[in-house]
Amino acid sequence: MSNILRIKRRVASGAAGAPSSLKNAELAFNEADNTLYYGFGDDGSGNANNIPAIGGIGAFVALSTSQTITGNKTFSGTVAVSTPTSNTHASTKLYVDQQVASVSNIVANVATAFTVSGDSGSNQTITSGTDTLTISGGTGLSSIAGATDTITLNLDNTTVTGGSYGGAATVGTFTVDAQGRLTAAGNTAIAITASQVSDFDEAAQDAVNSALTAGTGISKSYNDGSNTLTITNSGVISLTGTANEIAVSASNGSVTLSLASNVTIPNNLTVTGDLIVQGNTTTLNTATLVVEDKNIVLSNVATPTDVSADGAGITILGATNKTLNWVDGTDAWTSSEHLDLAAGKVFKIGTSEVLSNTTLASSVVNSSLTSVGTVTAGTWSAGTIAIIYGGTGATTASGARTNLGLAIGSDVQAYDAELTAIAGLTSAADKLPYFTGANTADLATFTTFGRSLVDDADASTARTTLALGTIATQNSNNITITGGSISNLTTFDGITFDGGTF
Repeated sequence: MSNILRIKRRVASGAAGAPSSLKNAELAFNEADNTLYYGFGDDGSGNANNIPAIGGIGAFVALSTSQTITGNKTFSGTVAVSTPTSNTHASTKLYVDQQVASVSNIVANVATAFTVSGDSGSNQTITSGTDTLTISGGTGLSSIAGATDTITLNLDNTTVTGGSYGGAATVGTFTVDAQGRLTAAGNTAIAITASQVSDFDEAAQDAVNSALTAGTGISKSYNDGSNTLTITNSGVISLTGTANEIAVSASNGSVTLSLASNVTIPNNLTVTGDLIVQGNTTTLNTATLVVEDKNIVLSNVATPTDVSADGAGITILGATNKTLNWVDGTDAWTSSEHLDLAAGKVFKIGTSEVLSNTTLASSVVNSSLTSVGTVTAGTWSAGTIAIIYGGTGATTASGARTNLGLAIGSDVQAYDAELTAIAGLTSAADKLPYFTGANTADLATFTTFGRSLVDDADASTARTTLALGTIATQNSNNITITGGSISNLTTFDGITFDGGTF
């Protein structure tokens, strides 16, 4: 069978135009518009970025056939055109003739006199001659015929009198028409009120401040920002209170002395009578508090009870509060911190010693201890300790193993060198133990792919895991390949390649 190689194509009855997509370097021919297209560029996935036309009479000029070419074309170099004969290129000749005639008509129709809009509202007559131009009529502009090829234009005088306007006592006034021409000028006397002068108040205030002179005991202060003038009597009365000690106030000629709201006494204060403080909080900011009384009474209320005494005690501020309080709920003194007795001191209950720093007194004969520390000396003289109490319930090692369910050979495996070799390995994720020799073992990496292959139930499933198609089991001479692609193929005898249609 002969070999056939076909590119992608579209029949003449289809739609014209390039295919919607091509692979890089792939060809396609459209018989509907006789154009050959090429997949140009690569977007990184094998697809073409652009599909230009590269051949075919549908996209390029043929050498001999008749074609209709649309759109503007630009040619460079020499363009050879046949010599025109009678009536050849008649339309081009007609167009050029018409343009030349139009120019001639414009020149012939130029009049020797025409009018334009004048600056005074009336028409100005402009007469064109051979060498001069005359402008007549209206006001504001005039011309003088000068030498050959010369025209002089002059401005007409207005009704405004020439001169300077405005002065020290007057301001100039002017009138301008819609064409921007000055039609009137005059002077107006200056007459303004104080409110019309932007800095009048400021200037007057500065003048008053300069006119006032301070005398003995009298000072002045002018604030230009707030426009205020302050006059101070500094030599008649000078009475100042001391902060947090004496307060001074004056109103209507009278002076009042009083204690400040918060009184500070910088020196010693001696109170010979009773000191009664009725506030809620008394703060003593002293290094040492000396109290002559032998007893301090807390929770001093009219009718004291255990409820009113609940929480009474001492609080010492630190990183956390250190407290010693009476707690009514436990009927006991409660400390938030450790109690550390000096060496040689003991705890007593009812005058009897119960605990020292080294000994639990012999008077303590009962205990509810649930745990003890490390016993470093002593002899256990009682019977065996049952399993439920942490013992073995036996007096021999064999009996202990049996009682604990650890009998060798029946409950636990006897020593085995191969088991020891495996036990000597350090387990890790994705590792598989294997023997490297007699009584020696090591670990091999067990990958995710390896696990996915091991758990396959049969060869067919394993081929799927290995991404092997049916060609992996093909053993015949004739092979049918459906779908997919074959890359870098140079010779393949007896097979038809077909690019398909679009």
